[in-house]
Amino acid sequence: MDQFNYEDILKCAEGWVADSRVSAASIALWNDGQLTTGAFGSLNMNTGVEATSDSIFQIGSITKVMTTCLVMQLVDRGLIDLDRPVVDYLHDFQIADPEATRQITVRQLLNHTNGIAGDYFPDDRGHQGNLIARYVDRCSLLPLIHPVGEMYSYSNSAFAIAGRLVEVVSGMSWYRAMEEMIFKPLGMNHSIADPAEAIRFRAAMGHVYEGDKCRLADSTYLPLGLAPVGSTVTMSASDLITFARAHMDKGLSQSDERWLSEESIMAMQTPQIQLPAVSQLCEKSAGLGWGLATYSGGNIKTISHAGATCGSLAMLQILPEQNAAFAILMNGFKPAAMDAITADCLKVIAGLDSTEPEPPELSVATDNILPSHYVGCYESLDSLAEIKQRDDQLMAHVVYKIDPLPPMDLVLRPIDASIFATYLPDGTRGKNIALLEPNQAGQMAYLFFGGRLSQRL
Repeated sequence: MDQFNYEDILKCAEGWVADSRVSAASIALWNDGQLTTGAFGSLNMNTGVEATSDSIFQIGSITKVMTTCLVMQLVDRGLIDLDRPVVDYLHDFQIADPEATRQITVRQLLNHTNGIAGDYFPDDRGHQGNLIARYVDRCSLLPLIHPVGEMYSYSNSAFAIAGRLVEVVSGMSWYRAMEEMIFKPLGMNHSIADPAEAIRFRAAMGHVYEGDKCRLADSTYLPLGLAPVGSTVTMSASDLITFARAHMDKGLSQSDERWLSEESIMAMQTPQIQLPAVSQLCEKSAGLGWGLATYSGGNIKTISHAGATCGSLAMLQILPEQNAAFAILMNGFKPAAMDAITADCLKVIAGLDSTEPEPPELSVATDNILPSHYVGCYESLDSLAEIKQRDDQLMAHVVYKIDPLPPMDLVLRPIDASIFATYLPDGTRGKNIALLEPNQAGQMAYLFFGGRLSQRL
């Protein structure tokens, strides 16, 4: 990949940021020994401080990959067995289902097959003590949303539990483990886990949007009990690439020292469970911590994770066949801008057009689609979706409970009997959804949207 193409990506990204009124963004791209970085915009609309390439942004749920790495280091040391139940290590761990509590393994925490209702964000501002331990105590009330090990549903709560597991087994706080086991050995000098350290750096503040108006996010951090999930870790885009390179180099640091075993690196990048086939372009699966995708033809693969916090978004993708990686950090909650910059990176680096194709005008499965099988309300801790029929068209009304996004009204067009393309009223294409697990009457038990299962009420 030549320098012109990298600079072209930065120019496109700067245009997207400006057009979308994102406050600031920082991008780092790596390919065959070359690192290119760029930053633009303001870290805080109230202060006007300029973003630079060493500015630090919250990375959100990309933290889950790092928490997984902490667990895998303890696996390498023989202190954790991935296939033993969590309660073997955390004796006071429990959720509302006693049998599931006894069954859930460490591996199932890390590959999102645990079944724990995962979007639990209790406010812990002003609380004292070990808030990660306190969060895990509160998980005793969380229900099971699918049988343990049998389905995939993105679970934030599982990674708070994994973070507490690290604390108990290692004998150090999760914050110290991040410093001692990841940042220091990898030379990530513009990275913090403890928010008290943010003042040492040029730090970005999150921004949210209400129509055309932009303002600072109400909170600087998500609940601190969810730190291992992604509420506190903040770093530069180039440090995020440093982390990615350790995975590309099979567990070696840039100084060629062993950081994580090659076996653990490979385990993290090995598919553990297939996700519902909502994409027409690629097959997606979950590794340990990582999300994995293989695009049509099989010659383009990605290892990735995204993140979202209080007014900030983040993306990290590795393209192993291209020996490339890119990191995008922005301090504005504009998913469309993040999607556009990510698509530009994939197109330039791998020649991949990641635009989902339009469904056929008449799906081969149309004759098998009975609206009564889909109509109903589907709920999770994250969202509530109501599917209803209007004339001959299925519609969905989606209300977000956590993300700072307005309700959406979507038109559904069938791709097959379980997958639907979604469209906003103005015709803008949204993300595909899947409706799964029909009962004997043909009614679907789950809606899969945004990586999560919502149960039919």
